[in-house]
Amino acid sequence: MKENPILTRETFRTSRLLEYFSEKELTLQTGHEPGRWPEVVLKELIDNALDACEEAGTLPEISIESTPDQITVKDNGPGIPPKVIESILDFSVRVSSNDAYVSPTRGAQGNALKTVVAIPYVLGGGHAQTVIIASHGQRHSITIALDRIEQTPAITHGLAADPSVKTGTCVTVPVPRLETNLHAVFLPLVESYSLFNPHASFILRFSALDVHQFDRTALDCRKWRPSDPTSAHWYTGAQLRGLMAAYVTAERRGGPALTVRDFIGQFRGLSSTRKRKAILTRLPRLAGLSLSACVENGDIDEELVASLLAAMRGESKPVKPLELGHLGKAHLQTWLEAHAGIAATVTYKRVADLDNATELPFVFEFAFGARQDTDPRRLFVGINAAPTLVDPFRMLKGYGVGLDGLLNAQYLGPDAPVTCVAHLSCPHLHYTDRGKSSLEAL
Repeated sequence: MKENPILTRETFRTSRLLEYFSEKELTLQTGHEPGRWPEVVLKELIDNALDACEEAGTLPEISIESTPDQITVKDNGPGIPPKVIESILDFSVRVSSNDAYVSPTRGAQGNALKTVVAIPYVLGGGHAQTVIIASHGQRHSITIALDRIEQTPAITHGLAADPSVKTGTCVTVPVPRLETNLHAVFLPLVESYSLFNPHASFILRFSALDVHQFDRTALDCRKWRPSDPTSAHWYTGAQLRGLMAAYVTAERRGGPALTVRDFIGQFRGLSSTRKRKAILTRLPRLAGLSLSACVENGDIDEELVASLLAAMRGESKPVKPLELGHLGKAHLQTWLEAHAGIAATVTYKRVADLDNATELPFVFEFAFGARQDTDPRRLFVGINAAPTLVDPFRMLKGYGVGLDGLLNAQYLGPDAPVTCVAHLSCPHLHYTDRGKSSLEAL
């Protein structure tokens, strides 16, 4: 009788770069299942467009075009620099201008456009897909495929002149083999962006005959912009240490060297010579040093950071909650009348306070109005001027039922013909998932 051969198992090595290109990893990164990835793509592109415009001090004008197989988003901002586009293609690192800062900014997944580039490949069943980014007069064609032998993503970056895009950024992302009704999900999302961003205008096109326009209702940005200085009162010692380390890492990779003095001056209320001198007088060992000189044995001393943070807080005033920005009853009344069919006066409640646990400022606004139709309840939820795709309060301690349960308890059930709006502004929030879709605590 012939014996079965013995299997000698080989230990195979697979590049972790490929994890970005799997359904499991992208679900973790985005916080959503594949059926919602087109919304994730559109949300990421609009977040980036709004942030870019606000940093440049430009009133945002954003155009979205959706066909059955692709999404195009164009803005009037300063345009994504070529070096940033190149860095998107390095899946071994995280690239973000928000990740290390504590500030009430939108989105802040910390992976910038990487998920946007990876999603089409996974949705396409592993077939090569091309994302187009046009900016600064150049057209970047980014094609994602798979090197099955090396088990790594095979990325092709084509570059050509595109004089049609002299200002802003235009991004086109394919959405292959998708059964989602894009009209049904994109229109409410863009509506939400216009609700939470009165200073921005939006145009959403599905076809020449199916165009939806949302004009701005304000000529200023009543929110904390990405370019506004961050506050020392928003940081823990660990967070400030992380920010210092991020600057040192950037310097080692070719970025500019930053002194402790200049680092302090970037914070709200600490830009004056007198304030910086007062802080360094209390901490003479830091006077004249660069941030990189604070590193010893591969780390920055924890006690040193704690002393620096205490001194920075002592020389600056905390940010008042309402300085974070708010929508206000007048805007909500106008928007709900124009876009939600609300004829009666809107019921509005605002809480501006400090969180008991973190002492961070926050502004929470809630509004609702009755409609004349018999359609079910509509709920718009936003955090830091960006709509959420799901209820982020669904897992809060003591509120396991989320906003749905709270509204039901107030007799505003799913069948009630009302439109409700909930918006939260806060410099830092604790999330239960990497996709930042579910809050842990206020």
